[in-house]
Amino acid sequence: MSDPLLTIGAFARAVGLTATALRHYDECGLLPPAEVDDVTGYRYYTPELAERARLVARLREAGMSIAVMRSVLDGDPDQRRAVVQRFVEEQAARSARTAAVLDDVLAALEAPGPRSTSVGVRGPELAAALRQVRAAADHDATSPLAAVLIDVAEGSLDVVATNRYWMAVRTLPVDEPVDEARVVLGLAAAGGLAADLDRFDTAVLTVTDERVTLGGRSYDGRSTPYPAHRMLLAGLEPPATRAVLARDGLVAAVEAAGRAEVMVALDAGGAHLVDDGGARDCSVDATVSGPEVTVRLGSALLLRALAATLGPEVEWQVSSPHRAIRMSSPYQPGFLALVMPIAPK
Repeated sequence: MSDPLLTIGAFARAVGLTATALRHYDECGLLPPAEVDDVTGYRYYTPELAERARLVARLREAGMSIAVMRSVLDGDPDQRRAVVQRFVEEQAARSARTAAVLDDVLAALEAPGPRSTSVGVRGPELAAALRQVRAAADHDATSPLAAVLIDVAEGSLDVVATNRYWMAVRTLPVDEPVDEARVVLGLAAAGGLAADLDRFDTAVLTVTDERVTLGGRSYDGRSTPYPAHRMLLAGLEPPATRAVLARDGLVAAVEAAGRAEVMVALDAGGAHLVDDGGARDCSVDATVSGPEVTVRLGSALLLRALAATLGPEVEWQVSSPHRAIRMSSPYQPGFLALVMPIAPK
């Protein structure tokens, strides 16, 4: 070769990357060296590779993944511009979500003393929300998650239950903007509040950190900590695949499979229950947009989440097989379930 060869150490100093990073980018096929000694395995680089290496360093500094880097570096000009623009938009959206979450954290840290607010809602609607989400609560009485959260913030009232495997959230409108407050009710207290709410067309609740008061009756809260669901929702990755599935058909397919776990494949042809080898057991009517994806779910968990949704269809939003699946109902916009998949084998 006529070009001078640089050792990995010299090249690393020249381009602002470490030797470890250069080895990693070689193994990924992103930045292979000009020559590798067959005997020693030493890598050698030419000055011509410096421009690509410096671009890799800048893209890494921006937080870009290797797969996206490859599209930027090796794509045609139009593809490069499109990939970079999409990355910029995603980063801006992520930064906005992070800023909003941190604003909430600062406000909570700086808030003086216990919070209290009065809020007006439709009684039967809140009662139904309490009953709907409690299916996701942990029913071990000793668990801090054997409870339902009532959270008033951002001009709405959220009713939340979770057992770490799935979370159910129902968001209700309130009569007017109110101060923030949240209370954690045990399942017995939540059930008692729901029964009383059925008697009120419009219910005015006073919510503090310690209790909920309705019509002169109080329901004591619990002092145990509870997950910050708004932070969790704000941090969710954007969905890549969306599907609207026939709810009853999916329930029947899962029950007929009779397995503790099921794998659901989503593609342009619909939704399919598949075995570990990818062979289809059966199909379910579904409209799917986005990349094909297969998720593994606990059957009992999936059936409980589906039972909490309303209407003949259920909507899924999937960011990856490893992330929580967002399940909602087109017939009830205020309801959302987050269901954790089982890690692919």
